[in-house]
Amino acid sequence: MIKVAITLRALLERNRNKNYADPNAENKALVNSYEKIATNSSSDIRKATITNAFSGKKKSTMITVILIVDSLGYTMNDFGEQYDKITDKDIVEFKENILKIKS
Repeated sequence: MIKVAITLRALLERNRNKNYADPNAENKALVNSYEKIATNSSSDIRKATITNAFSGKKKSTMITVILIVDSLGYTMNDFGEQYDKITDKDIVEFKENILKIKS
C-alpha cells in the first residue's frame, strides 16, 4: 500500500514539475491534483478513492491504480519503473511523515 502511494505521489510530482518547467507550454492540461485526476479519469472515480490511494492507508484495487496512472498520462510501465525505485528508506520516511501529520 505504501509503495503504491509513494509511486503515485512521485508520478503526480513529475506532472507538477512539468508545469513549473514551462508554464507557457501545453502543460496546462497536465493532471496535477487529486481533483484533476478524478475529472480526467475515464471512469467515475471518487476524489476520496484517489485520496486513499495517495495516502497509503487503504489498499487500492488494481483498477483504481490503473485509472489513476492513466489519468496522470503515464503507462503501467512508467508506474512499474517508479515502483521499483522505491527503497526501504523511502518507506520509512513516508511513514514518519504520515506520523508527523497525524500529531
